[in-house]
Amino acid sequence: MQEKISHFQLGCLLFGFIAGFESLFLTEAKLMKQDVWIANVFNFIAGITLLWIITYVQRQFPNHNLTEICDKLFGKWISKAFLCLYLLSNLESVSGGFRAVSMFYTTVILPNTRSDYLILIYAACSTYAVYIGLGTLARTNLVIIPFFLIGFLATCLFIIPEVQTNPFLPPLQSSKENMVIGSMHLFTFTFSQMITFGFLMSRVENKNKIFSSGSLAILMSSLYLVMISYLTLSSLGFNYVETSTYPFFSTIQLVKLGEYLERIEILLIGLWTVLNMVYIIVMQYVFTLVAGHVFGISKMRPFVLVIGLLFFAHASKSFIRTADHFTYGTKIYTLSSLLPCIVFPLVLVVMTLIKKKRVQ
Repeated sequence: MQEKISHFQLGCLLFGFIAGFESLFLTEAKLMKQDVWIANVFNFIAGITLLWIITYVQRQFPNHNLTEICDKLFGKWISKAFLCLYLLSNLESVSGGFRAVSMFYTTVILPNTRSDYLILIYAACSTYAVYIGLGTLARTNLVIIPFFLIGFLATCLFIIPEVQTNPFLPPLQSSKENMVIGSMHLFTFTFSQMITFGFLMSRVENKNKIFSSGSLAILMSSLYLVMISYLTLSSLGFNYVETSTYPFFSTIQLVKLGEYLERIEILLIGLWTVLNMVYIIVMQYVFTLVAGHVFGISKMRPFVLVIGLLFFAHASKSFIRTADHFTYGTKIYTLSSLLPCIVFPLVLVVMTLIKKKRVQ
């Protein structure tokens, strides 16, 4: 039997999934500066809407997972076409995640280490996590989240003395183009991947509480992103944030506990690394589920290693130059993810409403 998880565990996974990755670059803060809160408000509303769409579809077919629902709504071959598009988007997302983490470590902490070695370690860990199952990941995430929140709140208290002005004033100073690009970028790397959690909803014990738990996770994630943007902009200034590759890391470097314990940011980066691992593991786990359905493989556990090697090979050959990684994330991925992550859920809910009306 497939192991079930609780709605609370799913919500915690969603929070770790969002908070772990996007806090690294803060691209939207670089583009929108004092208006970055607008992107967060927009994405909170959009994320809640997308979550409602997917949970609504799941509630109409309580005894089926999302891949089976696609087959019922679209037919076998159209369903496979949509799912293959999702698989490609998933593969690109995970490769970007591997490359982002290795880029950070080889730039800031381990400059003499080859990025392929770090990607291999990450791929091995994520593959093993997928092999042991969703329940173990959910329980591990419950242990990590409290430490992350305590560390983050403690960091906020130590950074507050560095805050000089309110960086969100005066509002509405960014150009409309930057507002649109910043909001779309944030949505792409956070809440647009709600479709990924749609493939996990059939594993939740109490499906009626998925929306409430997911909404709370989205709210907490939005507040977290607003807080780190506020602290980063107010302590470093607009000009430094715009030119810094990892602005929030530079912010937590301001934290000093006494004369001898100054590198507290390493502990926080360790917690962030684990949460980023949650992002990658969830994506790889769902990739395994969807690939098994598309290719008709009933027992996927023997193929987990093969999929892990696929992710490692793709990540090690993708986004090798830093400029390529940033260009893809800001100009290409924002558009390429629209079809599998936004159009796909919208078509799902439209087909569900049509099918429900015909039945009535």
